[in-house]
Amino acid sequence: MRAITKIILAIGILCLFAFAQTKPKAAVYIMGNPEGRDALRMAVNNFLIKSQKYQMIAVDAIDVVAKEQKRQKSGSVSDGDIALLGRDAGAQHVCVVERTELDGISYVATRMVSVQSKVAELADMTELPRGGKIIELIEWQIGSMLGMPVGPSPKAATTAKATSVQQVAQVQTQPTVPAQTVSVIKGTIVPGGNLAEKLGWLRKSADSHETYILEANADESIEPYTFEFRGAIDITVVLRGIGGNRTIRLKSHGTMFTVTKDVTFVLDNNITLQGHSGNNGTMVNVQGGIFKMIGGVISGNTNISNNGGGIKLDDRGTFVEMTGGTISNNNSSDGGGVYIRYGTFNMSGGTISGNSASKTGGGVCVTSNETFIIRGGVITGNTARENGGGVSCSNCIFSKTGGIITGNKSDPSNGNVVKDEDGSILARKGHAIYRSENKRKETTAGPSENFSKDGSGAWDQ
Repeated sequence: MRAITKIILAIGILCLFAFAQTKPKAAVYIMGNPEGRDALRMAVNNFLIKSQKYQMIAVDAIDVVAKEQKRQKSGSVSDGDIALLGRDAGAQHVCVVERTELDGISYVATRMVSVQSKVAELADMTELPRGGKIIELIEWQIGSMLGMPVGPSPKAATTAKATSVQQVAQVQTQPTVPAQTVSVIKGTIVPGGNLAEKLGWLRKSADSHETYILEANADESIEPYTFEFRGAIDITVVLRGIGGNRTIRLKSHGTMFTVTKDVTFVLDNNITLQGHSGNNGTMVNVQGGIFKMIGGVISGNTNISNNGGGIKLDDRGTFVEMTGGTISNNNSSDGGGVYIRYGTFNMSGGTISGNSASKTGGGVCVTSNETFIIRGGVITGNTARENGGGVSCSNCIFSKTGGIITGNKSDPSNGNVVKDEDGSILARKGHAIYRSENKRKETTAGPSENFSKDGSGAWDQ
């Protein structure tokens, strides 16, 4: 009998050990250098142990790797960078905590970044009340995300679920070149000595239902190029930089890339599409195809003869999805950053900043009956002369369920703004969002301020 008991106990111990081993390994990273950083890191680590969801590795593992690799520890770091740090430390998930300020209000953003997918699969941003204890708020956030029993939020007024760190990015008006990250998109590597040769190969050899990877190994200037493969369907083309961030410039005036029907063009990491002043085209013109921006930068283009300084949606059925990257310092008549003539623009991450329009929509301009849906990301520091410093969306289909669109009335330093050619700030023109004279947002629309497709929402009067 005793022998049987011992066997049962041994089996039980082995089962418990096996169960523990199946738990994913996790680590903690505290963004920046807040006061009490080490104590905060330890507290978060202990709470994750208490959750029984993860095996926690050494509490300082991520910091050790970051120090060895001389990674920046102040300011925002991309999910891709966090994933690489986690991988090198031996973790499968990284719990990232960041405190940020917006319009004089403190927010705490906590997210669980998957090392495999390189994105935040769980995230929460909540306002930290004056005198509030940050660790209590973080424990509530983690508990809510992991489905643990928790009480009411320490700040019940404003809590916003997120899918990207960009929702809590610090406001900026200058383009940020992302640190080098590794993409997870797989496909056929296009042969060639430079990008121009690779684009030539693609025109001759691309076939239906295939994914092709364009790797830029150096900075380069190219002629305008159209992704069009007649007789073929369902072709995906991914552009990324290799060996560091690579800058692609135009050799002449025109649109750098035109995306036609049956083609999906993906702007990946470590790549900058650089325009120039006096240009007569946009940087990416989507004409019936699909454009996905998951990283990179589109910057420095002035479209003097048309709309859309950075991106233009120009045909029925056109679709653009922005989950990361930066669109900055572009200029045009309407839609300094993005112009939606026809089609749908979905934004769940990334930053649109520092763009300007001589008419409407400094950041984004959407024409009548077309669609702009924002679930995350930041639109800030853009300027228009007539209306819609951040977003101009007269009679369009507009929905906001997350993200941040700043407004000059809340943030005079960095907020989107409408001002005339003399620099005078104009009232009642929708610094953040303009839909009509009676539906406009002059103050910052934070993550919890929503707007529906039927026109209802947190409009300013």
